[in-house]
Amino acid sequence: MHERGKPVAVMVVVSLIGLIFAGSFLGALHQLEPHEVPVAVVAPRNAVDRLGTMMDAKADGAFDLKAYGDEKKARDALLERDVDAVFVPRQSASGQSGAGQGAAQGGAKLILAGANGKIEQAALTTAFHGVGQATGQQVAVEDVRPLPADDNNGVSAIFFVITTVIPAVILAVMLAVVAPKAGAGQRTALLAAGSLAVGGVNAWVAAGLTGALTGAPLELWGLAALLVFAVGSFAAGALRVAGPPALALAVLLFIPIGVPASGGPIGPQFIPQWFAAIGDWLPVAAAIDAVRNTVYFDGNATGGPLLVLALWAVAGIALVLVPKKARRRNHAAATEPAASS
Repeated sequence: MHERGKPVAVMVVVSLIGLIFAGSFLGALHQLEPHEVPVAVVAPRNAVDRLGTMMDAKADGAFDLKAYGDEKKARDALLERDVDAVFVPRQSASGQSGAGQGAAQGGAKLILAGANGKIEQAALTTAFHGVGQATGQQVAVEDVRPLPADDNNGVSAIFFVITTVIPAVILAVMLAVVAPKAGAGQRTALLAAGSLAVGGVNAWVAAGLTGALTGAPLELWGLAALLVFAVGSFAAGALRVAGPPALALAVLLFIPIGVPASGGPIGPQFIPQWFAAIGDWLPVAAAIDAVRNTVYFDGNATGGPLLVLALWAVAGIALVLVPKKARRRNHAAATEPAASS
């Protein structure tokens, strides 16, 4: 490329990066509205259907109501992360649920978990207070998993993950610089050792130094180490196989796409669902779910997020183990157009 054209190329590349950042963050987070938030309703199926019809008339598709036969099962579903809230309508004098009935007597109950985030809590509270007004019921709110005083906005899990992903990428790059001739086995061992170190430091800061995420320090260390290894090994493998451009694409996938696709502090139920579906398979969203479920929900529903992180780790190891001949072919293919120009 001619020297005069290089500044223009830099401007184009940086502008495209800015486009990805702005389009991803603003596209996901500029218009917040609930999508299919799962709610258990302790009522017969026909009463739940009537309630769903009434709520869809105000906000179509905002809530996904599921009928439960008794309150205990519904509460268990909330703590096991199958639903995000439980609505218990007041029973009428005839013993039928008051959901959708104007003659309902007394009050109803909305049971939720504040650890899911303040925005979702506010949306659920507003929606079901509206149900109470429409059906003549007072709705009492019960928070079975409130946010602790040291994480009163529910953002610690998100920032814990972001501040773990960034050092993971730096780890991959620095190991490539200081140990460029390391073999695949040695590189994998170094990545594993670095993951334990970075994960341990971040877990200590979160669970000990700041008290932002308390109650499961060893589990938090394990999650952070797995996240560092998944991101770091994939970044190192991409750099090893296809050079800096592949590393740059990996970083763009992890941060400007991965963070907003997780829903960030808002939650995946409030962003476009196709984007949230992409986020489900990226390390950031998986790690946020795993951390939140571990710290606030006794480790329930962590299998899926751990599987996603494990798949990224396996993919990273596979890239690190790519034979030298294949890497040389890729490097030659990448440098040949530049040489001809």
